[in-house]
Amino acid sequence: MEFAEYQRRLEKQHGQPIEQIMRDTYVEKDYGPATGAQALSIPRQVFMHFIHEFNLKPDKLKRL
Repeated sequence: MEFAEYQRRLEKQHGQPIEQIMRDTYVEKDYGPATGAQALSIPRQVFMHFIHEFNLKPDKLKRL
């Protein structure tokens, strides 16, 4: 499955844009890549792709 397919599936499932889903999971809930991927039922590599695509790591580090 390609990244766009995962994106469509997650957006349909959660009713939100992928960036918001990732921000909620990675930044707000403070899940790491393995836990976040498991929570969203996607591969860790896909989770990491979206973290990098939306540059979420600096936002997560600000919260610490």
